[in-house]
Amino acid sequence: MTTRPLAIITTRLPPAACGIGTYSALLRKHWSNEERPIEFLVLDDGSHVENGRDTVSVFHGDAAQLARALSRLGSADVLLHYAGRAYHRFGFPRWLPGALATWRKSFPKARLMIFFHEVPGELPITSRHFWLGRLNAHVIRRLAGLADVVITNTESHRAALRRIARRDDVELVPVGSNVDTTTDRVTERVRSEFILFGLPFGRLQTLQAFDAHIRRWIENQHLTKLHLVGPADDRFAREADELISSWPNPSVVLRHGLLPSADVSRLLHQAVFALTNVTRDTWSKSTAFMAAAGNGCAVVVRDATGASPPFSHVITADEVEQISPRELEQRTDALARWYHENADWPVIAARVAALWPDNRRTK
Repeated sequence: MTTRPLAIITTRLPPAACGIGTYSALLRKHWSNEERPIEFLVLDDGSHVENGRDTVSVFHGDAAQLARALSRLGSADVLLHYAGRAYHRFGFPRWLPGALATWRKSFPKARLMIFFHEVPGELPITSRHFWLGRLNAHVIRRLAGLADVVITNTESHRAALRRIARRDDVELVPVGSNVDTTTDRVTERVRSEFILFGLPFGRLQTLQAFDAHIRRWIENQHLTKLHLVGPADDRFAREADELISSWPNPSVVLRHGLLPSADVSRLLHQAVFALTNVTRDTWSKSTAFMAAAGNGCAVVVRDATGASPPFSHVITADEVEQISPRELEQRTDALARWYHENADWPVIAARVAALWPDNRRTK
């Protein structure tokens, strides 16, 4: 029997900086039971594959080039990682459904799985993003209509996809950590050390959200070091620096910039608390949340009212000063166990692989 080709359409693979591309690469890395070589169809030059049997083809965001690549693959299994702005400046790549529809019509035995990493929310008509969201929703509806399997990463995205695409069979798969994870203790944790890592805008939002708490923690000596980790951005860095300079002791902040995965993991094992701006609706798509969880670092949020696991295992900002060492350890251990059982990369890869139609039928 002829082996069906396997391809992944994505943005750009490491070493290029891209969240969706990194997700694509990590999924492939842990897709250990997949014996077929994978062809990555990517937007830009500069992508690298770790598996020597895999290949990369660049389509430069051009419908005709993507259509030719898909035609060459024929009756293949194709996984599309989708976020509107990844493929179009304003978030609605109208050319993409057409290229996929032509391929599916030419090769009716081909199979398509789409992972929607972003889905537009409900916006008032007065919002300047209202019509862009509507155009993206139209693209999503067409794409979902072509797919054999539809996946997303949050409950709110799943609800939106059910509304937009009129499909009830939307699968939910969380993201994994984008840094090394281990629950083995590599250093003695320091109760007064905090870490905040991620992209520049997210870091700024988190600093703003915790501003009043951070001031109090510094004054009370509950915070003696705050590690900031992640790539720089001049505009957001200026705003963050202005905020930090107004704190009682700005010198508690250590700016590390972009660090290798192992170094971030080391800091997550040194600090006790990881600050994050995730909510009950967004935690399952936050790689920073997962990295802290997987490395046994207590996740601190603004509010966790009415949360269920794993979000019920976090620490709220108001609890930081009062929580007992035993309760802190119990919650952190529970969150780490949840991560390694539900969101570690081998678990995610196995779940995605099991969603191909033939695997579903043999369950």
